[in-house]
Amino acid sequence: MATRDPYRNYKWEIEIDGFARAGFSECEGLERETEVIEYREAGENESPHKLPGQTTFTELTLSRGMSNDSDFVDWCSKIFDIQSKDGNQGDDDFRKDISIHVKNKAGNRVKTWRIDRVWPSGLKSEKLDANANDVLLERLVLQNEGQNLKNRA
Repeated sequence: MATRDPYRNYKWEIEIDGFARAGFSECEGLERETEVIEYREAGENESPHKLPGQTTFTELTLSRGMSNDSDFVDWCSKIFDIQSKDGNQGDDDFRKDISIHVKNKAGNRVKTWRIDRVWPSGLKSEKLDANANDVLLERLVLQNEGQNLKNRA
């Protein structure tokens, strides 16, 4: 009989542009919500009909321990780079495809969220506190234009 135990919250990895990235401690915002449109039909007064409307996706927040790796800063800087060839921000090179893979106890990928064309809208560090003993975290906020959930990678 197959076990139906839920997957553990700590076994996951992130790929950005096809390359696995380590060091993330948190990922928040794997949410989507579809607007509900209610309407009443003449002669059907008992209850309104409900139709799906526009779907919106929550922004993602990735957290990791701060290090001398400047990839997040470099990625965020692409949005503000006005030194491009034509002097505008029309290039999409600041957008990246990411995948978030949940793994089972054996380390096999069992769930995957594929999120295309995300782009960074914020990068922040935790407050500096001389009395703390925690790892200094940096958080990258990504705008999510749409996500897909797949059962197998």
